[in-house]
Amino acid sequence: MHERIVDDLAPELGVARWVDASGQPMGSYGLDRMPGAYKLIFCFQHACPGCHLTGFPTLTRLVEAFRGSKLISFAVVQTVFEDFEHNTYEQMLADQRKYALPIPFGHDEGEGRVGASSVLMKRFQSGGTPWFIVIDPSGVVVFNGFRLDAEALIANLKRIEARPPAPEVPAGTLTWRGVLQLTRDGNPAPPRRLDLSDAQWKQRLSPERYRILRQKGTERAHSSSMCTLFESGRYACAGCGTELFDATTKFDSKSGWPSFTQAVTPGVVAYHGDSSHGMKRVETTCNVCDSHLGHVFPDGPAPSGLRYCINALSLEKLS
Repeated sequence: MHERIVDDLAPELGVARWVDASGQPMGSYGLDRMPGAYKLIFCFQHACPGCHLTGFPTLTRLVEAFRGSKLISFAVVQTVFEDFEHNTYEQMLADQRKYALPIPFGHDEGEGRVGASSVLMKRFQSGGTPWFIVIDPSGVVVFNGFRLDAEALIANLKRIEARPPAPEVPAGTLTWRGVLQLTRDGNPAPPRRLDLSDAQWKQRLSPERYRILRQKGTERAHSSSMCTLFESGRYACAGCGTELFDATTKFDSKSGWPSFTQAVTPGVVAYHGDSSHGMKRVETTCNVCDSHLGHVFPDGPAPSGLRYCINALSLEKLS
């Protein structure tokens, strides 16, 4: 499985030529028009034996398991990167008729020459066909690879389908999808800026705070009483005094670090991709002074689903 895009926000498919379930040409189609909460895209080539031996049977099993369900929607794309004379638009239509799947089919031949990948293949960094892509309700790629365990996916989605509906997310609440969009597209301008030299930071902060705020260090888990402090008030950046979190969004994550579900206002916390220590994470910093705060994860409580895991030494508790 291609890990580089797994856990990232899914790019648009980039496929221009589509037909509906009856084989009639469609206008533009893509992730934004696929109706299910989860989305599965199957990529094939007509001339690919594995697509017909294992790929289409796997897809057929999945489609039949969720016929009439609103949980997941499907699409098929012929992603042409070789044998252009065999993997044609007409053969795609023939395969749609052969398998009689009630879902849209797309044809993406890229630049139409040997060695050129389709647009979708480039965007999803796929390694060939048959290829499956699964995207969760937040728009994040959760599977991107050759071998999809259909029965395991069906069982997992059936469990999700049986759960009570999740509470509605209030307008303006930042969710994991929004965090990933900020990480990918850039953070908004801060309300103000504080820029100091390294020497000034060393003079301003204690050695331990300097290590964490300016050198991206991490304090020892359960080392601060702030983890169990739930009195009302706000928490400010220990570097510049900007208010970042409110006690009403603080919860006991039992992680060993103070945890919150939201920042006090958009623009005070910044988000950055972090691949250090062999992990894919999202680092949080003060957007005013760039001080390291900690990380944010998508395993927090409803309605945001976020867990801001913050170093206590990065914060000052205000009354």
